[in-house]
Amino acid sequence: MKGLDRGFIVFVLVLAVCCFTQTAFAQKEEEQKKDKHETSYNLDEITVSGKGVKEPVTSPYAVTESSRLQTEVFTREEIEALHPESVWDIIEQVPGMEVTFQGRQHMDFSNMRGTGSYGVILDGVYVPSLDRLLKTLPVDAIESMTVVRDATALTLGPLTNFGSSTGSGNQGFVIIKTKRASKLEGGFVASYGSFHTEKEHVYQGSKIGNFDYRIAGTYNNTLGKTNWYNASRNASVLFRGGYTAPVFNADVLYYSSRGMREFQRSETVAPSVVKGKLYWGNVGELSNAKWKIDPMVSDMFAINLSKPWNDVHTTTFSYAYNNLIVASETTNFPDGSAKISVGDQNSRGQSANLRHVINARNNILKVGGQFLQAIAPDGSAPNIGRRSGEDMYGLYAQDEYHMLNDRLTIDGGVRVDKKHYENSPATGNSVNEWAKETYACALGASYKPGSIFTLTGRYAYTENSQSSYQASSDGTTLPPERRSRYEAGVLANIHPVFNPWLTLYYYDTKNQKVSSTGIDPYTGKKVSSYTDPFTGEEVNFVAADDVVTKGLEFGISGQILKHFSYRLQYTHVTTDNTDTNNSSPHHLASGRFSYKYKKFFANASLRYVSSYSRTLYDERGGYTRLDANMGYNFQIFDRDTRITLYGRNLGNKAYYTSGNGQYYDPGIQYGVELAYKFW
Repeated sequence: MKGLDRGFIVFVLVLAVCCFTQTAFAQKEEEQKKDKHETSYNLDEITVSGKGVKEPVTSPYAVTESSRLQTEVFTREEIEALHPESVWDIIEQVPGMEVTFQGRQHMDFSNMRGTGSYGVILDGVYVPSLDRLLKTLPVDAIESMTVVRDATALTLGPLTNFGSSTGSGNQGFVIIKTKRASKLEGGFVASYGSFHTEKEHVYQGSKIGNFDYRIAGTYNNTLGKTNWYNASRNASVLFRGGYTAPVFNADVLYYSSRGMREFQRSETVAPSVVKGKLYWGNVGELSNAKWKIDPMVSDMFAINLSKPWNDVHTTTFSYAYNNLIVASETTNFPDGSAKISVGDQNSRGQSANLRHVINARNNILKVGGQFLQAIAPDGSAPNIGRRSGEDMYGLYAQDEYHMLNDRLTIDGGVRVDKKHYENSPATGNSVNEWAKETYACALGASYKPGSIFTLTGRYAYTENSQSSYQASSDGTTLPPERRSRYEAGVLANIHPVFNPWLTLYYYDTKNQKVSSTGIDPYTGKKVSSYTDPFTGEEVNFVAADDVVTKGLEFGISGQILKHFSYRLQYTHVTTDNTDTNNSSPHHLASGRFSYKYKKFFANASLRYVSSYSRTLYDERGGYTRLDANMGYNFQIFDRDTRITLYGRNLGNKAYYTSGNGQYYDPGIQYGVELAYKFW
């Protein structure tokens, strides 16, 4: 493997640990003398309030009170309890989130509430190619994840598609914060499991006065299931540091990863048609395509600056740059003949955001502007070879007013984005043209009639253009979709043992992109989708139709006798378009259960996805997946140590979630993990 490898990462981390060992205990004593409560503002500061945790109003990631029911927060403790393999395992626990495994150049897709994708923000970095990042980002380095559903995040980023071929309008955002050191710390995490899967994670950090830093190196490798061709490896280094003071705050992120990934072989489940008759002889066969990404290189840099001028005014500025290099090639099983080089898929992007918050008496006003750029000189899947370049300029304003001693809040916001194309997304030719402006606006209210109930209501309107992985049957550009969204919710903090909540939503979408048919340019057949032989990507034929989407999300959470906690969630969604309705599951459910007694802990999580089918022989979903882990905390040489036994897909369910070639889950997996803290 070119670039960084495991030996280099281990060397860097061990060197860092050795350099700071001499000062460790002296600094530890000094820290114990300091007051444990910080008075200065921190960009990562969060407090517990109502449903999950709450950002300070001056934070770039804060949402309005009426959006709290649409916001799901995972703390570090909750992430550890899930013991996820990747970020996707966390996202699957969010109500209304559907995750599908594609097995190809774009490995995993997902959408919110069956109607759209979402944006990802990593420590201020707006990430366009989220499917690749979310599979490789080390979960051991994540401090928290916040998922904002629906058009409630006007100040975070554009709610129209940008810089990615996968997905149309953004339904919201996934905000990922990596760990920052608050004291001297260091240690490692190592695990080994099924399919010769290993992980090594080493970290070291410290806080010295107003300055802090944390560096972590991670190496993941798996040989994959025998004959499935689904091996992967990734090595990464992540640095997070900053300066925190009452008069000025700054933090910086640097993330670099190098890896490779094989494309899992698909299995045929539908019979083919030969001379007008069904032929079942190909059912159960594995694809002979031998795809591989090598290398897959990612680099990111971000800086966030915050200046509180006084108790009322705060200005923040952020800048981020990201670069992705992906090269892939394919051969055939079993002899590796007919080698085809698909070529590079290099892309890069940058973003800048300037925001000002006026936190006056009972009123919070946010205004700002944002710039985003995405460039793919060689194109991106599925449009390899078509140079693409996009710039987007956005302006936004959002105001929230509190009344009746904070029992009633009313908010409103508007966002305008204008996209500039350096190259045509259809041909790759230089065009240098501006697209029509897209708009998003939202109104919301939150009311607390007493100490138990919170009632919320929201209306939002958004516009989105056609995505590049969607094609009309005649090759024309379809009109932008215009969506009105209505939401209502109730949260009941009845008792620590029992806290239910409910959200109802109704989407009225004009010109929504729905499944259609067209001519496969490579076979000449009439199909609803086809696979580009040069990229392995699925291109969907779509048409524009007016669609109504209705759904509900319901959840219960609580804690029993300080030892047992639980969270149960259920989602139901339907649409009045037959093809769209058949292409997504109508029922999603998830649950998390945790038990702690002294030094022992045990956790379990489950995920249910109802069956759905696009064709008679293509039934997807229809499974219940159970993951679990248990462990014990103890000490070795007076240092905190944790050992964990884990299992995934304990029911050994064989399920798949995507068509045009079925990619089954590999089945039951298990392993052991050891975590050790130097300080």
